[in-house]
Amino acid sequence: MVSEEPTRNRINEAVDRLAEEFKGRCSPETVREFVAASFESYQSSRIVDFVPLLVYKSARSQLGALVNAASAPVPTDSRT
Repeated sequence: MVSEEPTRNRINEAVDRLAEEFKGRCSPETVREFVAASFESYQSSRIVDFVPLLVYKSARSQLGALVNAASAPVPTDSRT
C-alpha cells in the first residue's frame, strides 16, 4: 500500500509541475483528478520507489491526449 509521506509529497510535486505545464489548457482540478486516478491505480504496489514517477508519466500522457483531442478540428460531413 502506498501511504508513505515522501511518496505523497512527490505526488503533490507532480501535481504542481503538471498544473504549470498544462496551465491554460487544463484546469488545476483536472490535473489533480488525472493524477489522483493514476495514483489510485498504484495503491496496491508493494514497491513504491517509482510510483511517483509512474503516476507523473501516466497523468502527463493522459492530459496530453486530452489536450490534443480537445484541440483537434471536428471533421465535417462534406455531403451536406
